[in-house]
Amino acid sequence: MALEAVINRQGIYRVVLEAYPEGVYVLVFDTSDAKWPCRDNLQNDWGMAKRSAQHRYGIADADWKEIPDTHFNG
Repeated sequence: MALEAVINRQGIYRVVLEAYPEGVYVLVFDTSDAKWPCRDNLQNDWGMAKRSAQHRYGIADADWKEIPDTHFNG
């Protein structure tokens, strides 16, 4: 499972949260057609990843939608 929030701001089009054995990555895509994240941030768990995305990008819980795993870091 992964979560996605489309925020469509200058330099940040969407943010994806995805779990891996080492934690949950916050993956930032800068355009709608970006194939790979322009930056990522590793958090310990889903709660910390969501709080990080809320603090950095203003993404609320209601903004997330479930998407299939992306496997960007796998």
